[in-house]
Amino acid sequence: MDKKFEMSYFNAPITNKVPLTTVSLQEVAQLVRSRSLEPQTTALRTIGDHEQARQYKGRNFPYVTPAGVFSYCSDKSLLRPSEVLCMDLDHVGDVDGLKRRLTADRLFRTLLAFRSPSGDGLKWFVSIDLGKCGHRQWFDAVRNYLMATYGLSDRQVDPSVRNESRACYLCYDPEVYVNPMLTIDR
Repeated sequence: MDKKFEMSYFNAPITNKVPLTTVSLQEVAQLVRSRSLEPQTTALRTIGDHEQARQYKGRNFPYVTPAGVFSYCSDKSLLRPSEVLCMDLDHVGDVDGLKRRLTADRLFRTLLAFRSPSGDGLKWFVSIDLGKCGHRQWFDAVRNYLMATYGLSDRQVDPSVRNESRACYLCYDPEVYVNPMLTIDR
């Protein structure tokens, strides 16, 4: 298996900090596209209370650490970086429109993009070159770019996902975008 773009996969709940396995972007896309997470995703989107929804998500959704492979979910436990940056875009009015615009962006290579568990946001995975600067510097640069270029607010480009071991919840999205350069069936 190609080690580039690999990340750790964790079973729910979010308090589980020991990874189950290492997965490729292709495997993440297959899981998001499959119906296995549809019941949780549908249930979450019916919860009106923000705190209850947050707790439900933490108890019921598996997650990955897009920035790399970890022995434990903490920044100091990084085994190898993935050269993937995942931006969490929240409270987006036109999720499908933003996804189309981002996947066509010529400055950043979109690897994967899918609707967030809540349904009103987007998880945007892009390729980064860690030889040029570190993960957190990339995060800051991409975040600033998104706000300046796409008019997203400080609140919409979640600043809390800056660190390397930040969890990205997986959910059901049959319309997940997968970069054509990545092959689903290796």
